[in-house]
Amino acid sequence: MEKWKASLYRAALALQPRPAWLRAGAQLFSAQGNIPARQAEGIRRALQAHCAVGAAVALFDDAAVTGTLAYGAARFENGRPVPVTPDTVFRAASVSKHVTALAVMRLAQTGQIDLDADVDEYLPCSLRHPAAPKLPVTLRRLLSHTAGIQDGASYIAACQDNPPLSALFPGDCFAPAPDRFVYSNLGAGVVACVLEGMLGQDFEAIMQRALFEPLGIAATFYPQKAGENVADAFRVLPAQAAPTLNNALRRARPLPAPAPDPARHYLLAQGNLYISAPELARLGREAMQPRYADMRRGIAPFGARAYNLTEGMGTFIVQDAAVCPHTLYGHQGLAYGAMHGLFYDPQSRRGFALLTSGASEARDGVLSDLNKAIMRQVFTDD
Repeated sequence: MEKWKASLYRAALALQPRPAWLRAGAQLFSAQGNIPARQAEGIRRALQAHCAVGAAVALFDDAAVTGTLAYGAARFENGRPVPVTPDTVFRAASVSKHVTALAVMRLAQTGQIDLDADVDEYLPCSLRHPAAPKLPVTLRRLLSHTAGIQDGASYIAACQDNPPLSALFPGDCFAPAPDRFVYSNLGAGVVACVLEGMLGQDFEAIMQRALFEPLGIAATFYPQKAGENVADAFRVLPAQAAPTLNNALRRARPLPAPAPDPARHYLLAQGNLYISAPELARLGREAMQPRYADMRRGIAPFGARAYNLTEGMGTFIVQDAAVCPHTLYGHQGLAYGAMHGLFYDPQSRRGFALLTSGASEARDGVLSDLNKAIMRQVFTDD
């Protein structure tokens, strides 16, 4: 978001009266675990200041999830707020990219896949850029958004009707340059298709086998498998009492057959992870381990779009002394008005998982005001 747009957004949000449904949710707050009272209050104030509809925050270190905070409403039933609990499941949006990268690293380390193999061999169409037909696209390039892929109009339309991948390539989904950083949901989503082609299993099964089951994590890429306690998502500017993401409707859809489909499964890995904050925090603890160091190596700076971010493999590398004296790693998620984040500091061995049902979308560049506010509470020592 450009600075002038962010300033206008913040001003409009401050001037907009907070509706009754948003005020009712703000009265709901609880904290569990070993969280200093001052820190818990600081996080509560940050959530309130940034107009969170509801949120779950889980704090962690290298030994355990140290505490959880629940704020506001997960959804509304008959006009009444259903409180967020530590077990509430959220659609984590682009935090899914970081979680997918964790599984990819584990598969590569056990020799099941090759990060630098030409992915065209495993897909129904070629991803090679027309301007560089001899340059292979690899999982490493897809995960670091350097594969020459962008989110064109055909991809935006595909989010509704999910045509085969061959309907998008060739087309307007090629970026202007074949090897420059361009953040792409499509490129990250294609990772699921590649894994299915490489391993002959559907993406959900791959993620369960490679990551979730070995770590004992409850998570899924299908809302139909996420249980009953699932949050919706709401926009707070303009304030809308009707959810922009209604997960009851999504959960009512038929569950897709458990079979690989490299032609169509590009709408999962980029943003469709369903998980609770404590389970996401457990994945954050895992991500701090040395075996994932390759994910944390900078590959491409965000450039003018975000002075404080560099991209690793499925990883935001945050270097911003205004929010933390150390380098942070993780990923942000933003969709349907919900703002999420998983960030950790391997040096101090601390981190947090933030999942919301809606909050301020204000951000200078990429990193949101809300995520930066939580970073200050978690990583700044008095």
